[in-house]
Amino acid sequence: FGLRETLREMDKQVQDDGADFESSTGYHRFVLELFLYSFQLCRNNGIEIPDRYWQKLRSMLNYTRTYLRPDGFAPLIGDTDSGQFIPVVKRRADDHAYVLPIGAAVLVEHELKIDSTTTPELLWFCGEEGVSIFAGLKPSTEMMSKDFPDAGIYIMRHNDLYLCFNASGPGINGRGSHGHNDALSIEVSVGGRPFIIDPGTYVYSADLRKRHKFRSTAYHSTVEIDSVEQNTTDLNQPFVIGSEATPKVLLWETSATQDKVSALHRGYCRLPCPVIHKRTVTFNKGERWWRLEDEFSGEGEHEFNVRFHFDAGLDVTVKDHSVVARDVATGVSLTITSESLSTTPSIQTQAVSRDYGLQEKSLTACWRFNGHPGKFHWTITSGTLLWTV
Repeated sequence: FGLRETLREMDKQVQDDGADFESSTGYHRFVLELFLYSFQLCRNNGIEIPDRYWQKLRSMLNYTRTYLRPDGFAPLIGDTDSGQFIPVVKRRADDHAYVLPIGAAVLVEHELKIDSTTTPELLWFCGEEGVSIFAGLKPSTEMMSKDFPDAGIYIMRHNDLYLCFNASGPGINGRGSHGHNDALSIEVSVGGRPFIIDPGTYVYSADLRKRHKFRSTAYHSTVEIDSVEQNTTDLNQPFVIGSEATPKVLLWETSATQDKVSALHRGYCRLPCPVIHKRTVTFNKGERWWRLEDEFSGEGEHEFNVRFHFDAGLDVTVKDHSVVARDVATGVSLTITSESLSTTPSIQTQAVSRDYGLQEKSLTACWRFNGHPGKFHWTITSGTLLWTV
């Protein structure tokens, strides 16, 4: 009975591209652990599992491998409560890489071996045989740009450069719960270090004000219009979120030299003067820059807030129409420049949460302007040398 229900839930919760259906990397990790450990237990006890479920498991592991940033940690898309199925080692909410060695040994799949580190979980769940299998696999360090259309997640990468484009819905087939107001938001890493990030979750019902702040449009690297949320929320309910935005991806292209993604959402169509937001991101790999085009279709005058949330620990300064974020320890920097506005951006103090119940001070760049819908452009450039391995 237990196995039958587990497989039934896998059919219901795991999408064709391998992503969990809750629009949350945190809950993807939790569900992946549940299936991976259970499947290995069944195999050890001679209980057969149909091949298609093993393929689903492989897809879940490949999704995790791809969304990991160059620093080895995960973007905290949607909710996370730092939950683990069997916490052999207490892992931070953004630490997902430890699952891959187990998957590599269980599936005998070298592409899941992104480095040669043997984790305690590998020994506990796969024993000495699993450790031996893992040691015999050749590491696969090449990471490519890839799309996950069911998840709505699009990963652009080249050497040390990484961008995660989020066109996910609220999750759970439109019913929401663990999704955030993060439509068309981005995460960016350069020089092996995250710069623009998703701030995470912090808490649930323990502090409803902060709960809704961390899941709000204003806490994500996207555009807020007229101080309205992309999807409706109930301030008295920690797990209610609407589906008004419903992002639609219009284009995904990837090549050796350039990636491009374009998507829109209709979350602001409920305004008195409706607005559709379309964002296009172009990545030039050789010249090491991204270009963002935010196109707004609609009527009337509106207040626009375009935000970019920086990771904690960065030095952030404003220079003319640009914002420069710098890692003082390494000298790695990232510059965001407005091509369309004479407005000087402001720096706001906010917070990031890498683990449930913990938060750190961080800074956010915000371009605020009033006007009619139109097209606005931004460039994101890296101040690092080419990555060496």
